[in-house]
Amino acid sequence: MSTRSLRALLLLSVLSTSAQAAPEPGPALTASPVLPTAPAQATATAPAPRRTVLLLGDSLIATGFGEYLQTQLSAHPRIRCERRAKSSTGLSRPDFFDWLEVGQQEVQQHQPDVVVVILGGNDGQALHTKVGRPTVAWGKPDWQDGYRQRLNDFMTAIAAPGRKIIWLELPATGRHRFEQKLALIRGLQREVITGREDALHLDTRPFFTDSRGRALQQARVEGFRKPMRLRMTDGIHFTVAGGRYFANKVYPQVLDVLGLEPEQKQTARPPAAPASKQPQQPQQPEQAHATASPQPQP
Repeated sequence: MSTRSLRALLLLSVLSTSAQAAPEPGPALTASPVLPTAPAQATATAPAPRRTVLLLGDSLIATGFGEYLQTQLSAHPRIRCERRAKSSTGLSRPDFFDWLEVGQQEVQQHQPDVVVVILGGNDGQALHTKVGRPTVAWGKPDWQDGYRQRLNDFMTAIAAPGRKIIWLELPATGRHRFEQKLALIRGLQREVITGREDALHLDTRPFFTDSRGRALQQARVEGFRKPMRLRMTDGIHFTVAGGRYFANKVYPQVLDVLGLEPEQKQTARPPAAPASKQPQQPQQPEQAHATASPQPQP
Protein backbone atom coordinates (compact mmCIF):
# COMPACT_ATOMS: atom_id res chain seq x y z
CA MET A 1 0.00 0.00 0.00
CA SER A 2 1.33 3.29 -0.98
CA THR A 3 2.05 6.05 1.48
CA ARG A 4 -0.66 8.25 -0.04
CA SER A 5 -3.30 5.53 0.36
CA LEU A 6 -2.28 4.95 3.99
CA ARG A 7 -2.67 8.63 4.83
CA ALA A 8 -6.15 8.71 3.26
CA LEU A 9 -7.20 5.66 5.27
CA LEU A 10 -6.00 7.21 8.53
CA LEU A 11 -7.88 10.49 7.78
CA LEU A 12 -11.13 8.60 7.14
CA SER A 13 -10.68 6.72 10.41
CA VAL A 14 -10.23 9.93 12.42
CA LEU A 15 -13.26 11.59 10.86
CA SER A 16 -15.44 8.57 11.57
CA THR A 17 -14.42 8.52 15.24
CA SER A 18 -15.12 12.27 15.70
CA ALA A 19 -18.59 11.90 14.22
CA GLN A 20 -19.50 9.14 16.68
CA ALA A 21 -18.19 11.07 19.74
CA ALA A 22 -20.09 14.31 18.99
CA PRO A 23 -23.17 14.67 21.30
CA GLU A 24 -26.59 14.89 19.82
CA PRO A 25 -28.07 18.37 19.91
CA GLY A 26 -30.53 18.81 22.84
CA PRO A 27 -33.94 20.36 22.67
CA ALA A 28 -34.01 24.10 22.14
CA LEU A 29 -34.47 26.22 25.29
CA THR A 30 -37.36 28.65 25.16
CA ALA A 31 -37.61 31.62 27.53
CA SER A 32 -40.89 32.21 29.36
CA PRO A 33 -42.55 35.49 28.37
CA VAL A 34 -42.12 38.28 30.91
CA LEU A 35 -45.57 39.58 31.83
CA PRO A 36 -45.97 43.23 32.78
CA THR A 37 -46.32 43.80 36.51
CA ALA A 38 -49.82 44.93 37.53
CA PRO A 39 -49.74 48.42 38.98
CA ALA A 40 -50.15 48.52 42.74
CA GLN A 41 -53.67 49.49 43.74
CA ALA A 42 -53.92 52.77 45.55
CA THR A 43 -54.84 52.35 49.19
CA ALA A 44 -58.35 53.64 49.77
CA THR A 45 -58.41 56.52 52.22
CA ALA A 46 -60.59 55.68 55.18
CA PRO A 47 -63.35 58.24 55.74
CA ALA A 48 -62.81 60.54 58.67
CA PRO A 49 -64.80 59.45 61.72
CA ARG A 50 -68.03 61.28 62.40
CA ARG A 51 -68.37 63.39 65.52
CA THR A 52 -71.45 63.16 67.73
CA VAL A 53 -73.29 66.18 69.12
CA LEU A 54 -76.05 65.82 71.74
CA LEU A 55 -78.62 68.58 72.32
CA LEU A 56 -80.26 68.73 75.75
CA GLY A 57 -82.81 71.23 77.03
CA ASP A 58 -86.31 72.47 77.64
CA SER A 59 -88.91 73.83 75.21
CA LEU A 60 -86.29 75.85 73.32
CA ILE A 61 -84.62 72.60 72.28
CA ALA A 62 -87.95 70.81 71.88
CA THR A 63 -89.27 73.28 69.28
CA GLY A 64 -87.96 75.33 66.37
CA PHE A 65 -84.51 76.28 67.61
CA GLY A 66 -83.58 72.71 68.55
CA GLU A 67 -85.08 71.33 65.35
CA TYR A 68 -83.19 73.75 63.12
CA LEU A 69 -79.90 73.26 64.96
CA GLN A 70 -80.19 69.48 64.74
CA THR A 71 -81.00 69.70 61.02
CA GLN A 72 -77.98 71.91 60.35
CA LEU A 73 -75.59 69.73 62.32
CA SER A 74 -76.90 66.49 60.83
CA ALA A 75 -76.44 67.87 57.30
CA HIS A 76 -72.69 68.09 57.91
CA PRO A 77 -70.95 64.91 56.62
CA ARG A 78 -68.72 64.76 59.70
CA ILE A 79 -71.46 65.12 62.34
CA ARG A 80 -74.12 62.91 63.86
CA CYS A 81 -76.59 64.86 66.00
CA GLU A 82 -78.98 63.55 68.65
CA ARG A 83 -81.56 65.53 70.62
CA ARG A 84 -83.42 65.05 73.92
CA ALA A 85 -85.80 67.73 75.12
CA LYS A 86 -88.68 68.19 77.52
CA SER A 87 -90.78 71.34 77.75
CA SER A 88 -91.35 73.04 81.11
CA THR A 89 -88.35 71.37 82.74
CA GLY A 90 -85.23 72.42 84.56
CA LEU A 91 -83.08 71.52 87.54
CA SER A 92 -85.49 72.74 90.24
CA ARG A 93 -88.08 69.99 89.92
CA PRO A 94 -86.57 66.50 89.52
CA ASP A 95 -89.89 65.14 90.75
CA PHE A 96 -91.39 66.32 87.44
CA PHE A 97 -88.41 65.50 85.19
CA ASP A 98 -85.00 64.45 86.49
CA TRP A 99 -82.39 65.94 84.17
CA LEU A 100 -79.60 64.51 86.31
CA GLU A 101 -80.77 60.98 85.52
CA VAL A 102 -81.87 61.64 81.94
CA GLY A 103 -78.70 63.51 81.04
CA GLN A 104 -76.55 60.67 82.31
CA GLN A 105 -78.59 58.13 80.34
CA GLU A 106 -78.32 60.16 77.12
CA VAL A 107 -74.54 60.59 77.23
CA GLN A 108 -74.06 56.90 78.04
CA GLN A 109 -76.23 55.93 75.08
CA HIS A 110 -74.77 58.31 72.46
CA GLN A 111 -71.22 58.94 73.76
CA PRO A 112 -71.16 62.49 72.34
CA ASP A 113 -68.06 64.53 71.62
CA VAL A 114 -69.98 67.73 72.36
CA VAL A 115 -73.09 68.33 74.48
CA VAL A 116 -75.11 71.51 73.89
CA VAL A 117 -77.35 72.50 76.84
CA ILE A 118 -79.93 75.20 77.44
CA LEU A 119 -81.87 75.05 80.72
CA GLY A 120 -82.97 77.40 83.47
CA GLY A 121 -85.98 79.29 82.16
CA ASN A 122 -88.26 77.22 84.39
CA ASP A 123 -86.01 77.18 87.45
CA GLY A 124 -87.19 80.34 89.22
CA GLN A 125 -89.11 78.44 91.92
CA ALA A 126 -88.55 76.35 95.03
CA LEU A 127 -86.04 73.53 94.82
CA HIS A 128 -87.68 70.12 95.23
CA THR A 129 -86.39 66.64 95.93
CA LYS A 130 -86.97 63.77 93.53
CA VAL A 131 -89.99 62.67 95.56
CA GLY A 132 -91.51 66.15 95.37
CA ARG A 133 -90.65 67.59 98.76
CA PRO A 134 -89.71 71.30 98.65
CA THR A 135 -86.38 72.00 100.29
CA VAL A 136 -85.54 75.67 99.69
CA ALA A 137 -88.03 78.36 98.63
CA TRP A 138 -87.23 80.72 95.78
CA GLY A 139 -85.66 83.94 97.03
CA LYS A 140 -84.22 82.46 100.20
CA PRO A 141 -80.47 82.84 100.82
CA ASP A 142 -79.89 79.09 100.61
CA TRP A 143 -81.51 78.85 97.18
CA GLN A 144 -78.39 80.00 95.36
CA ASP A 145 -76.20 77.42 97.09
CA GLY A 146 -78.72 74.68 96.36
CA TYR A 147 -79.04 75.62 92.68
CA ARG A 148 -75.28 75.94 92.29
CA GLN A 149 -74.90 72.41 93.64
CA ARG A 150 -77.48 71.08 91.18
CA LEU A 151 -75.61 72.69 88.31
CA ASN A 152 -72.37 71.06 89.43
CA ASP A 153 -74.06 67.67 89.83
CA PHE A 154 -75.62 67.89 86.37
CA MET A 155 -72.34 68.89 84.73
CA THR A 156 -70.55 66.03 86.44
CA ALA A 157 -73.23 63.59 85.24
CA ILE A 158 -72.84 64.51 81.55
CA ALA A 159 -69.07 65.11 81.51
CA ALA A 160 -66.39 62.68 80.28
CA PRO A 161 -62.70 62.85 79.32
CA GLY A 162 -62.32 64.55 75.95
CA ARG A 163 -65.94 65.72 75.88
CA LYS A 164 -66.86 69.41 75.59
CA ILE A 165 -70.03 70.95 77.02
CA ILE A 166 -71.47 74.12 75.47
CA TRP A 167 -73.89 75.87 77.80
CA LEU A 168 -76.13 78.39 76.06
CA GLU A 169 -77.01 81.42 78.12
CA LEU A 170 -80.75 82.06 78.40
CA PRO A 171 -81.57 84.66 75.72
CA ALA A 172 -82.85 88.09 76.74
CA THR A 173 -86.66 88.22 76.74
CA GLY A 174 -87.66 91.82 77.34
CA ARG A 175 -90.06 90.81 80.14
CA HIS A 176 -89.02 92.86 83.14
CA ARG A 177 -90.22 90.68 86.03
CA PHE A 178 -89.12 87.48 84.33
CA GLU A 179 -85.73 89.00 83.60
CA GLN A 180 -85.21 89.63 87.32
CA LYS A 181 -85.41 85.88 87.90
CA LEU A 182 -83.31 85.05 84.87
CA ALA A 183 -80.57 87.47 85.92
CA LEU A 184 -79.91 85.44 89.05
CA ILE A 185 -80.10 82.10 87.22
CA ARG A 186 -77.83 83.31 84.40
CA GLY A 187 -75.27 84.53 86.91
CA LEU A 188 -75.11 81.20 88.74
CA GLN A 189 -74.87 79.27 85.49
CA ARG A 190 -72.09 81.52 84.22
CA GLU A 191 -70.20 81.09 87.49
CA VAL A 192 -70.35 77.28 87.41
CA ILE A 193 -69.73 76.81 83.68
CA THR A 194 -66.81 79.22 83.37
CA GLY A 195 -65.14 77.50 86.31
CA ARG A 196 -64.80 74.25 84.35
CA GLU A 197 -62.10 73.47 81.79
CA ASP A 198 -64.36 71.10 79.87
CA ALA A 199 -67.16 73.61 79.34
CA LEU A 200 -67.87 76.72 77.28
CA HIS A 201 -70.40 79.32 78.38
CA LEU A 202 -71.85 80.94 75.25
CA ASP A 203 -72.98 84.51 75.84
CA THR A 204 -76.16 85.05 73.79
CA ARG A 205 -76.66 88.74 74.63
CA PRO A 206 -75.09 89.94 71.36
CA PHE A 207 -77.63 87.82 69.46
CA PHE A 208 -80.77 89.17 71.13
CA THR A 209 -80.06 92.74 72.22
CA ASP A 210 -79.60 95.92 70.24
CA SER A 211 -76.90 98.55 70.64
CA ARG A 212 -78.71 99.97 73.68
CA GLY A 213 -79.04 96.62 75.40
CA ARG A 214 -82.76 96.29 74.72
CA ALA A 215 -84.29 92.97 73.69
CA LEU A 216 -84.19 92.56 69.92
CA GLN A 217 -87.68 92.24 68.45
CA GLN A 218 -86.88 91.70 64.75
CA ALA A 219 -83.89 90.65 62.70
CA ARG A 220 -82.85 89.56 59.24
CA VAL A 221 -83.13 85.77 59.00
CA GLU A 222 -81.86 83.52 56.24
CA GLY A 223 -84.77 82.26 54.12
CA PHE A 224 -87.00 85.28 54.75
CA ARG A 225 -87.23 88.33 52.53
CA LYS A 226 -87.75 90.93 55.23
CA PRO A 227 -86.87 91.39 58.91
CA MET A 228 -88.85 88.90 60.94
CA ARG A 229 -90.26 88.88 64.45
CA LEU A 230 -88.13 86.64 66.66
CA ARG A 231 -90.44 85.99 69.62
CA MET A 232 -93.95 84.75 70.09
CA THR A 233 -96.49 86.79 71.98
CA ASP A 234 -95.27 85.45 75.34
CA GLY A 235 -91.95 87.18 74.70
CA ILE A 236 -90.02 84.01 75.60
CA HIS A 237 -90.44 81.31 72.97
CA PHE A 238 -89.20 81.72 69.43
CA THR A 239 -91.18 82.06 66.25
CA VAL A 240 -90.17 79.89 63.30
CA ALA A 241 -87.91 82.70 62.09
CA GLY A 242 -86.54 83.25 65.59
CA GLY A 243 -85.66 79.58 66.00
CA ARG A 244 -83.79 79.59 62.71
CA TYR A 245 -82.05 82.84 63.63
CA PHE A 246 -80.80 81.40 66.93
CA ALA A 247 -79.71 78.13 65.29
CA ASN A 248 -77.72 80.07 62.69
CA LYS A 249 -75.83 81.79 65.54
CA VAL A 250 -75.08 78.63 67.53
CA TYR A 251 -74.17 76.36 64.60
CA PRO A 252 -70.73 77.91 63.84
CA GLN A 253 -69.90 77.89 67.56
CA VAL A 254 -70.42 74.12 67.68
CA LEU A 255 -68.29 73.62 64.56
CA ASP A 256 -65.54 75.70 66.11
CA VAL A 257 -65.48 73.51 69.22
CA LEU A 258 -65.35 70.41 67.02
CA GLY A 259 -62.59 71.92 64.87
CA LEU A 260 -64.64 71.48 61.69
CA GLU A 261 -65.25 73.74 58.71
CA PRO A 262 -68.81 74.57 57.59
CA GLU A 263 -70.25 72.34 54.91
CA GLN A 264 -70.18 74.08 51.53
CA LYS A 265 -73.63 74.74 50.20
CA GLN A 266 -74.23 73.86 46.57
CA THR A 267 -76.89 76.19 45.27
CA ALA A 268 -78.38 75.37 41.87
CA ARG A 269 -79.47 78.34 39.82
CA PRO A 270 -82.95 78.02 38.34
CA PRO A 271 -83.39 78.71 34.62
CA ALA A 272 -84.01 82.36 33.83
CA ALA A 273 -87.65 83.23 33.20
CA PRO A 274 -88.66 85.28 30.14
CA ALA A 275 -88.04 88.95 30.67
CA SER A 276 -91.65 89.78 29.88
CA LYS A 277 -93.01 87.63 32.68
CA GLN A 278 -90.90 87.20 35.77
CA PRO A 279 -92.46 84.92 38.39
CA GLN A 280 -92.85 86.36 41.87
CA GLN A 281 -90.99 84.63 44.68
CA PRO A 282 -93.57 83.56 47.26
CA GLN A 283 -92.81 84.85 50.72
CA GLN A 284 -92.40 82.17 53.33
CA PRO A 285 -95.08 82.69 55.96
CA GLU A 286 -94.05 83.16 59.55
CA GLN A 287 -95.40 80.50 61.85
CA ALA A 288 -95.32 80.13 65.59
CA HIS A 289 -94.84 77.13 67.79
CA ALA A 290 -97.25 76.55 70.63
CA THR A 291 -95.94 77.80 73.94
CA ALA A 292 -95.12 75.28 76.59
CA SER A 293 -97.20 75.18 79.72
CA PRO A 294 -95.42 76.46 82.83
CA GLN A 295 -93.53 73.99 84.94
CA PRO A 296 -95.83 72.51 87.63
CA GLN A 297 -95.87 74.33 90.89
CA PRO A 298 -96.38 72.61 94.23
